[in-house]
Amino acid sequence: MSNTEDDRHSRLVQAIGDRTVSYLRDELQIPVRGTTVHMRDVKRMQLLHLTSILSVEADIRMLIAFSFDREMTDRVFVASTEGLEIAEDEEDMMREETVAELINIIVGNAMADLASTGTIIPISPPIIISEAKNITRNKGATFYSLDIVTDSGMLSIHFIGPKELFDLNLNYVEKM
Repeated sequence: MSNTEDDRHSRLVQAIGDRTVSYLRDELQIPVRGTTVHMRDVKRMQLLHLTSILSVEADIRMLIAFSFDREMTDRVFVASTEGLEIAEDEEDMMREETVAELINIIVGNAMADLASTGTIIPISPPIIISEAKNITRNKGATFYSLDIVTDSGMLSIHFIGPKELFDLNLNYVEKM
């Protein structure tokens, strides 16, 4: 991988990490205890309880996955829906919609931070995976991770590329 590509990936991870920490702290009042970035030799990603995934269509074509443990999912849901009345039978669906909206806001704002003036960086609508699973890196794939630890649980942000190797459920796509 070239130094230019490494620099673009580092800037992407930094921008999304900064926006995420700020959003958790300022919008949801969730204190962040620490962050850990893994930019080299990530061989396996562990998806937690609930994961929201979207793709970025810029010069770095990657999938970005926000993966929440159960405690963090519940805390984000409670903080995001405070004051709203939600029927008990709609809570699971609203949890998924809440984490999908969170990734939309954070990644959208981070892409605006990274874009040149007048440039639009397209992102796909998020999809949700509601299962914990591990993904092992195969040849040609690149994984970066950013772990954010809070008093309310953990959020891992995974950067997966090139996006053409995966479907939106993070399964490897068979080459034709």
